[in-house]
Parts: sequence; structure tokens; C-alpha cells
Amino acid sequence: MGTSMSRRSFVAGSGLVGITAGLGLMGCAPNGGADAADGTARGGDTGSVPASWDEECDVLVLGAGGAGASAALSAAKAGASVVMLDSQTSNSFSATSICYGNFCVVGSDEQEALGIEDSPELFLEDAIANGNSDGNVIQANREDAILTYAENSARGYKMLKELGLEFPDPYVQVGHSVLRCHVVDNGKMLQLLTEAGKEAGVDCRFGTEFTKLVYDGTGTVLGAIAQKNGKEIAFKAKKAVLMCTGSFLRNVELLEECAMGFSSIPLYTGQGLTGLGHLALMDLGGAMWGRETIYAVEGHSADGAAFCEMPHFGAIVTDLSGNRFFDDGQYWTNARTRAMVAKAKQEGNDAYQTWMIADQAAYDRAVENGPQNGIYEQNESYFIKGETIEELAGAIGAPDLPATIEKYNADIANGEDTLFGRKYWNGIGTPAPVPLDQPPYYAYASYPNILYTPCTGFMINGECQVVGQYDEPLGGGRLFAAGEIVTRSVVGNHYMVGVGIGSCTTLGMVIGEKAAALDDWE
Repeated sequence: MGTSMSRRSFVAGSGLVGITAGLGLMGCAPNGGADAADGTARGGDTGSVPASWDEECDVLVLGAGGAGASAALSAAKAGASVVMLDSQTSNSFSATSICYGNFCVVGSDEQEALGIEDSPELFLEDAIANGNSDGNVIQANREDAILTYAENSARGYKMLKELGLEFPDPYVQVGHSVLRCHVVDNGKMLQLLTEAGKEAGVDCRFGTEFTKLVYDGTGTVLGAIAQKNGKEIAFKAKKAVLMCTGSFLRNVELLEECAMGFSSIPLYTGQGLTGLGHLALMDLGGAMWGRETIYAVEGHSADGAAFCEMPHFGAIVTDLSGNRFFDDGQYWTNARTRAMVAKAKQEGNDAYQTWMIADQAAYDRAVENGPQNGIYEQNESYFIKGETIEELAGAIGAPDLPATIEKYNADIANGEDTLFGRKYWNGIGTPAPVPLDQPPYYAYASYPNILYTPCTGFMINGECQVVGQYDEPLGGGRLFAAGEIVTRSVVGNHYMVGVGIGSCTTLGMVIGEKAAALDDWE
């Protein structure tokens, strides 16, 4: 499917019925009402059992990113026959591959070497506090899913270490009360998982696009329909189907339903993220939560070659004139993105550019951090320097910057940001703000991209089964999920750095094992 595919065109083109605009994204019951007496699927063509299956396997994995590759490998190692489908010709440009590489582990060897005491219970406390920090506790996250991740993350980490992935020492990151985030090479990680899966017997089918789930009259998922070169293929999954289809950012209509106007922000993510998995789960009765939590990632350079997140080191963010316009101590949030969009519209700023302003102390902290979100050789040249704040303001054409810095420094010195209530450098778990008063000063021109939707998606229970609006497992207990499509279950309303990659591989491992242990449905 192309990147311009809409929900309506998908529905019309696939013969789906019953997904109406009036139901929005909160999900709906499987179409057709009562179970069909003849054992065929509810919902007309949606889940209709084919007269014959083209292929069969024990476990069918939909999506070959970090979650899918991990799930496929673990299911194969547990003795199941596994087919893994992906619409793209390879997974080299999946969301996993292009993400920045933060990986959260509870109980790593590196933590132990540093004397850091951590536990699943402490992670649960952090996740609940971070995920609910906007005051909206309704379906923010799930304790059972959080604990499943936390209790298995060290196993997932060891699996990757055994494959050859390196984990440097953990460092301070958003939402965590202790050091548990490592920066890893995600591209290498995905390659290692994929190759290990092939060696274990995983049948990788690239260029094969999942289109819809197949389920019987009781709602039990039996397999899926996919397309390759225009031909439909019916895959029978004797044990389970594993949903690892990622986000929906390439579906403009779904994105606009969640956050009107956000589709005009440049998009940087995998081409296969068309939302077909989301449509399938909604039609089966899944509820998609957290529409209001979609956000842009800031810190990219205009040419896309550099990245830096200077507020993480104490910097402020201003508009083009040098004025602060939101709480720049919050991590990436929907509120932050909406403030940026509104300010850009006011300024006629079609590129959504902002300035990240730092003093020498903040700059040095970013240099000490280095990649992935600090300052390193490849992005040093993108910073503009001024010996005084007035000189910097002139260099970047931001006349209000000196007054902004003066007000900010006075407020922070007095213990309160009177304009926006900033409490952190860049989210819960990072230090309290400090004045920017150590010359010289630096400006970094920041541009946003839409990359992820980790706080918007479906819920899983502690067994990693997708649950419906009334907390019931969908798919007759034979439908599991991991990765970005269900990351909200762990992070809630605010993303915890490192949990996206950490949970996709860890929970991928878990669902692969659980699926392989099931009896055949026939």
C-alpha cells in the first residue's frame, strides 16, 4: 500500500464493512453482532475463514521490526514453525533501525557493576508516575504489562548480548529514578535478531503485506490474509498470530483523526507503517487509546543530518524572536507539539523551526554525553556561538532573547519558573533547571519530525494478549502483540526513554515463547 492510503480507501478496497467514521479510533465490536450460526466469521469479509488455506505454520508473525524479529526468533527456538511477514523488501529501514538506540533494562550487568540497585517493583513505580504525570489516569498504562516487561527485560538483554550486541554503561534518562538506559546500535540489533531467526528456521517473507485477520464465529483468530505481487495468500496459524506491525504514521487519515494538523510536520519513519494492524485490531474489538498523546520529536537539523536535544542538558527553547512559549522542561509531548504548531502558525514559520539556547555549562554537558542526543563531531558545526547573549541574539536574529534569558535566570535563581513552571531539564528523572549564565552562549536551530506513536495504541494484559474495551482478551487467546502498536501499555501518557526498544524486543521474546507453548487450535 502507498503512503497516501487512507482508512476509507483501505476499507473500500478490502471489502471491510462496519468501521464507520462515527466510531472514531476508540475501537468497535466485531462486525455483524451475534456469532454466526454456521461458524463463519463475524464482520462479513473481515475475518471470513477461507475455503482452503494456502500455507500454514504454528506461529504467524506480522511485522519484521524489533518486536517481530524477536518474537519469531524466540518462537522458533521454542520449537514452533514460524512465518514472519513484512510488506517491505527488507527491515533495514524499519522504525527499530532508524530509532536512536536507547534501551531500558531492569537488572543489567552494567547496573550491577556500578552498584545500582534496581527491581521490577521500582520500575513499576517509575512507569506509573511517569505515565500518569499529566493527571489523566484513565487507561494510561497497565501494571500487569509493565511487570511482564520489567521482569523479563534482563532475559531479553541477555539474549541480545549472546547474539553479540554491545551495551555500554547506563545513563540518566527521562522517567527513570535510577540509571537503566543504555545506548545500543539498533540497526545491528535488528540484523542480529533477523539472522539468528533465519538460522533457527524462521521463514522470512519480505514484500508480503498483511491485510486482515481471519477469525471464526467465536472471534478466535485462526490466521491472516496477506498480499504478494497482487496475489492474496491465506496463512493458517495453528497456534497464534503475533501482531508486531508498528505504528500508523503513514496513514494520513488516522494521524489527522488523532491530531489535526500534525500530518503537515515532516515524517521520518518506516514506509511500511500504514496502520493495517490498527485497522484489524479495531475491527476485532480493540480500543486504541491515547490519541491525544501523539507528539513530534524535536532536535533535527534543517538538512536532517544532525540531531541534538539540548533541553535534556538544561537549555531552553524559544521561538524565532527569542521568546520562550511553553514549558521546555517537559519531554516530547502532545502539548509541546501543539504549542510549537500554534507558534509556527502565528509566525508564518512553515518549517516549524525553534531555537535551542544553551550556555557553556549546558553545552559542556551535551559534549560529555555525546551521541545519541548530545553534541558530537558530526553536529558541532550546527551550533551558532556568541560571546555574550546580545551577540548571539544578533547572530540568529532573535531580538527578544536577552530579555528572555534575563527573566529566566532571575526566576530559576528564585526557585520558580513564573512563566511556565519548568521543574526539570527534560522530564521526570532529570535534574532541576539551573540558570543559563555561563558565557559564551550557543544556539541550535531545531526542526521537528513525526517519528513514533509509543503512547498511542492498544492495550495488552500481563500475558501480552491484546485486550478490548472491556478488558477481555481478543482473538480467543491466540492473538498476542508487542512493539509500538502496544507500547502505551507500558509507558502510559508519557514516553519513558528506552522503553520502546527495550519492550519491543523483550515482549517480542515473551510472546514468541507463549505462542509456541500453545496447543494447536484445530
